[in-house]
Amino acid sequence: RCAHGNCFLVDRDFEFGDEPVMLCVQEGRLVEFSKRIAAGITYDWCGESVGFFRFTPAMAQRLAARTATFVAAGRRDAPYEDAIRELLLEDGAAFGYEDVTGLPWIEIDFPDDVRRARDDILHRIESP
Repeated sequence: RCAHGNCFLVDRDFEFGDEPVMLCVQEGRLVEFSKRIAAGITYDWCGESVGFFRFTPAMAQRLAARTATFVAAGRRDAPYEDAIRELLLEDGAAFGYEDVTGLPWIEIDFPDDVRRARDDILHRIESP
């Protein structure tokens, strides 16, 4: 259970690279959410965003409105994380996170990921 109305899930056991979307934390507060950490961002630690979120109805409305501005500006191909990142940077205190390091999860982007989920992850969820 997440104690925060607007919550990210973060796994601290990850490998830096081009693929992970990172969450950076400074003094217990989220300060970055991106595949590339912006210059000048200072943080105590980073983890990978699992890609599941919880938003309050008010934040979901703000996210929908922000997404509409992206579409209106011709940014239809922007990653969804960009809209969420803007809200985080505007109002970081409105967001929290839960550390899921060590829990079984997998991002499924490719057919091989489905196999790995079935063969390596599913049994860990069914019998922890």
